[in-house]
Amino acid sequence: MNKKVAIIGAGLTGLSAGIYLQQKGIETEIFELSGNAGGMCTTWVRGGYRFDGCIHWMVGTLPGDAFYKMYLEVGALEADTPIHHAESLQTEIEGVLYEVPLQLEPFRQFLLRISPQDKKKIEHFCTAVSAMGVKTPDGFGAVLGFTKQLIPFMRVLKRYTSMTVREYAEGFQSQIIRSLLCDLMPPQYTVVGLFMMLGMRMCGNAGYPLGGAYDVIGRMETKYHSLGGKTRYNSKVDEIVVEYGKAVGVKSGGQFYASDVVIAACDMYDTIYRMLEGKYHHQQLETMLDSAELFEPLLVVSFGLKQKLGIPDALTFNYAQGIKTAPGLIADRIFLRAYDFDPSAAPYNGSSVMVLLGSQLDYWQNLRQDNKEEYQQQKKVLADTVAKALEDRFPGFTDAIEVVDVATPATYVRYANLYRGSWEGFAPTPEYIRAKIKNTVEGVDGLYLAGQWTTVGGGICTAVKSGKDTAQTISHDLK
Repeated sequence: MNKKVAIIGAGLTGLSAGIYLQQKGIETEIFELSGNAGGMCTTWVRGGYRFDGCIHWMVGTLPGDAFYKMYLEVGALEADTPIHHAESLQTEIEGVLYEVPLQLEPFRQFLLRISPQDKKKIEHFCTAVSAMGVKTPDGFGAVLGFTKQLIPFMRVLKRYTSMTVREYAEGFQSQIIRSLLCDLMPPQYTVVGLFMMLGMRMCGNAGYPLGGAYDVIGRMETKYHSLGGKTRYNSKVDEIVVEYGKAVGVKSGGQFYASDVVIAACDMYDTIYRMLEGKYHHQQLETMLDSAELFEPLLVVSFGLKQKLGIPDALTFNYAQGIKTAPGLIADRIFLRAYDFDPSAAPYNGSSVMVLLGSQLDYWQNLRQDNKEEYQQQKKVLADTVAKALEDRFPGFTDAIEVVDVATPATYVRYANLYRGSWEGFAPTPEYIRAKIKNTVEGVDGLYLAGQWTTVGGGICTAVKSGKDTAQTISHDLK
């Protein structure tokens, strides 16, 4: 009799695990909370415009990288998928707009022009960035070459993992550079995350696949189903059924679905406290869920414009009037994304534009539950306020608007049942970045945890790899 695996969640991890298991001849069935695959790798399609709710860039887009090979294996990318690499990003500091190059030598020269007196520190910074911009080895021959690159990589990890971006930035004399670094990466995160983000982007190994999250998930879903995998949409799992210390299936919609193994590729708080009813413990995860810093809940305000206005790929700027994102919470910095480089993002000559703002979950979730009419009204107020801010920056913006969409933290919870609205799990702070989260639950055999909540810092490559690694473990255990 064929072995069967029940997978909770049709996001990147669930689809990845399903694909690899199906290829091993193991029957799988995915139970997905929402009506679509993707989880947090989601896209909103409105009136011919696509608003990518996930991908800004993804590590491993360089051919020859092990992650790139993995993306091809699961269909996330195809060999001919065009990859966009932004040449720069723009950020406003103390009223001055800076264009930050995303190539190493121009970046170094850019910093030196700002602060020649920081030359020694800038050289050290660029060396660290370069050390982190390496391809993940694919195959034995590549590992031999990678070993030479690994030495400076490991030196950077050893020296800087415990240091925050803010602490590292304080070593520069220039206030502009200090502000810039804390703009590129939240100041409380490990500075290694900053080195890695810049290094991967500057070496061409972290681009944006044209078609975005919509096409990434579409290809993976198609591949999974072509291998015989099954998906039950709008099927919230009510319980992971455990008998005599072993997971034997799941309950959804009042019906029991038997399986030999269960993969929880979903929210870990929900897994431990609702689907397992708090009967079984994972002390490490429970502690981290209670005390570790999470990624901040987001408001995503999107606009479909009937014409291009020359908005850059990425722009962060000050807005003195401020934007209210929740009671008592005012955003005076606006992070803007435009997708003019991707023809699939908008109708011909149109433009897909998104603004990301930090927010707070409880306000939006309670408002949606208690008064949906007021919830919709507050979304409109927010969209109007953001549109005015963009009109001030880009004259003609409001007249060009054809489509408006607002995703609140409550939207993300509805789509993916996210604990505290955290869109990428545990934040990469020095305290927890080294954490190796165990992927099993004490007292429950046959249950495997996978996905964003099992890897601090999250990310697309780690989500897909988590699914692959889990599938390989299960394939071995079921022999």
